[in-house]
Formats: sequence, C-alpha cells, structure tokens
Amino acid sequence: MLLEFLYEVWKETLMTKLQKLKYIKYLPVLFALVIIPSMAKAQAIWVDYGLVMKPGSQNTAVAAVDAYFGDNENFEGIAIFNDSMINGPSPQTHNLALVYKDHASYEKSRQAMLNTPERQKFLQTMFANGNVLTETVYAHVAGWGKTAQEGTQYIGFAMQVSNPQRYAAMLEEYSKVPGNATEIAGIDLFQVVAGGSPGVSHVAVIAVGNRADFMARYTDPAFGKYLRKFGQVRKVLGASYSNNLSFNGPLDLESIR
Repeated sequence: MLLEFLYEVWKETLMTKLQKLKYIKYLPVLFALVIIPSMAKAQAIWVDYGLVMKPGSQNTAVAAVDAYFGDNENFEGIAIFNDSMINGPSPQTHNLALVYKDHASYEKSRQAMLNTPERQKFLQTMFANGNVLTETVYAHVAGWGKTAQEGTQYIGFAMQVSNPQRYAAMLEEYSKVPGNATEIAGIDLFQVVAGGSPGVSHVAVIAVGNRADFMARYTDPAFGKYLRKFGQVRKVLGASYSNNLSFNGPLDLESIR
C-alpha cells in the first residue's frame, strides 16, 4: 500500500510539472509510466475472437473447439466457447475466449500450435461455417466472487474507465458488503491491450449460473449506491448477454485471480 501511495504521489507530481512546462516530447514516456505499472499487476491474458457463425453450425463449431483444445498438449490455457445471445447492433453470434495465465504462456502456446495438421483442420471447419469479426487482447486486472465454469451465463459491460485503480478499489469494497452480488456470481475486470472497440478501455465480465439471480442483486438499493459511485470513474458504453457452450484446457480460472 505504501509503494502504491508513493507511486501515485510521484505520478501526480510529474504530471503537474509536465503540464506546466508543456513538454509534448515527454508524453510517450508519461504514457508508459502510467500504463506499465497497471499492466504489471494484470498477469492473465484473454485473447478473444468475436465470430459470425452460419445458422445451424453451432454444434459443428462446438465439436471442432472441443476436438482441438480438449486434448491438445501444446495448449496451456482454457478455451471458452460462448453463444452471443444479445449483443446490440453487432452481428456477432459467438465468441471464442482463450485465457492464459500470462503473456509468456500465450506466446508459448501460440508458437507450439502453429502450422500443425490439427490447427489446419480446426481452421478449415470454423471458416467453412463462419468468419472472424473481431480480435481483442485483454489483461486481467482483478476478480471477485465465484469463477466461471461450463454452462455459465455471462453479462458483459464495455466501459471507458478514467481511473482503473479507483474503480478496482470500489469493486473490492463492494465485494465485502453483506449480500453483494459476488456471493452468487463472479465479477472480473479486464483492460484492453490490443484491438477492441473505439473508446473501450476495460470490460467487466459477470459470470453466474442464472442471470436472473444476479439481476436481483443488481437492482438492489445497496448495489445502486455503488453503481452511482462507479459512475464517478467509468462510463458504460455497451452491454451483452452470452451463454457458455464449452470449456476446454488445463488452466484453472481460479489461478488467475
């Protein structure tokens, strides 16, 4: 806590000096100094592929994902394949989320799985039945409550967060309130690293057995108090519903918390 406090004081002092001197040439350095410390704490990597699958192809896609990631000794992460139920104006129908314990694990798996017959077969099946719409890399910031499992229902919030550390601290505070939503669901905060939609800096992923149970807590006045506090540091740009279809891979999601 002391180191974080000293870092915040140092950062604020540096920003004030740069603003006064108006040294534009220092802006890239300042950006790195602000972003890198938060990235250092966000070890787990989520590589997300937004997909548009042809009608009637879901079972074929699920079988292909299960076959490729289910028994692949080169895959160190977990492959989470979801049905995108409600996604606003986006034509996305599914998403494939590949979660790794860190960036090194992601790169190792990616390299080991390139140019293999199994990969070629998997891609041929997927592209014969759909297309990739979006590609995004996220870094895990923090998580609270229960972790997702096969069959989980999700609620996703795309956000623009002005103060990630403060927002995470608010969520941490909320997670300790009796009757809070993390007693029945998981809340995980991710930072956009590459790709993504314009303006979106973070996403919050709610994982719950039944969305209705979460919404009962979400509409509770106690949660409303925190939603108003959250609004001080983040703006919700969109929300989505999705249902999990399969989990494959050796990574335990609890280990990324």
